[in-house]
Amino acid sequence: MKRLAVNLVALALATFIGSVAVTQVAYVFHVHVAKNPMAPLVLGFLIALIVAAIAPRTAFWPRFLVFTGIFLLELALYVVFTNTMLFLLEHYWSGNLEAAKPWLHIGLLMHIITFVAGLLVLRRFRLPKPTEIDVDWAR
Repeated sequence: MKRLAVNLVALALATFIGSVAVTQVAYVFHVHVAKNPMAPLVLGFLIALIVAAIAPRTAFWPRFLVFTGIFLLELALYVVFTNTMLFLLEHYWSGNLEAAKPWLHIGLLMHIITFVAGLLVLRRFRLPKPTEIDVDWAR
């Protein structure tokens, strides 16, 4: 029950920070994010939810930082990928969207990169199992 509460609080705070970052980038600075500017927030939430479900036991602070990093990495990858594809579509394919469609599926790698990075970083902060704690009086 405690692990669920830690997950929910960390996920809620990270979602708040992610939503502030997405709205600032998309609506204040008018950076091209995607066709739907809230896509990084929604997909970042789904990735963070999956990582929260399968991640090992960790403390609150590393979990919160990893979830926030998932949202920010997803946003950064969306910005880079969208602007790169707009540039390539304009200059390489001369605006022909049908010719560029096979290359647009490379965008799925963004979500895989974010998921694997979040899970690997969170595994580094794994708490030891209660049976693995080394105490002097037990020897």
